[in-house]
Amino acid sequence: MRILFSFIFILFSINYSIADDDVVGKLKIGQMIPEALGVDVDGNEILASNYRGKVMVISFWATWCPPCRKELPIIDNLQKLAGEERLKVLAVNFGEKKRTFKKFTEKLGKVNLEFTHDNKGKIGKKTYGIKAIPHMVIVDHEGKIAQVHSGYGDDTVNNLANEINSLFNKATTG
Repeated sequence: MRILFSFIFILFSINYSIADDDVVGKLKIGQMIPEALGVDVDGNEILASNYRGKVMVISFWATWCPPCRKELPIIDNLQKLAGEERLKVLAVNFGEKKRTFKKFTEKLGKVNLEFTHDNKGKIGKKTYGIKAIPHMVIVDHEGKIAQVHSGYGDDTVNNLANEINSLFNKATTG
């Protein structure tokens, strides 16, 4: 059953991105991002307010999701290129057991991402209204939602750098 679900999800997700207005869920573009972003591998709560003043990319993902695993190295490189002083990329594990999350992150070794865990998908489902992964939320330096992307596609990846650069420019001129 899990294999069938994964296969259907892959077919839905690859090269598919829903229009921003359709995927925001309970949140709206321009709204302040909620505080809770899960817990890190040590169980420490991660809060959005810790990153005010920086542009943030928050990607909800799961280990069983091939498009999610394809996206992780891309956003890791993005974090590396932009630098943590301007950009913070958080990879929120969505709805998996803590053991699965920890095992996967330990295998990755040194990465530039901050991994967090959303136990049972409570933050993703209830706060963000996420219905599919990967699901990415772009947040401006003031902590407001700037863009939302659901699914994975080359157009999403290509637009991501432009969206982030635009937010960097807004932060320096605003």
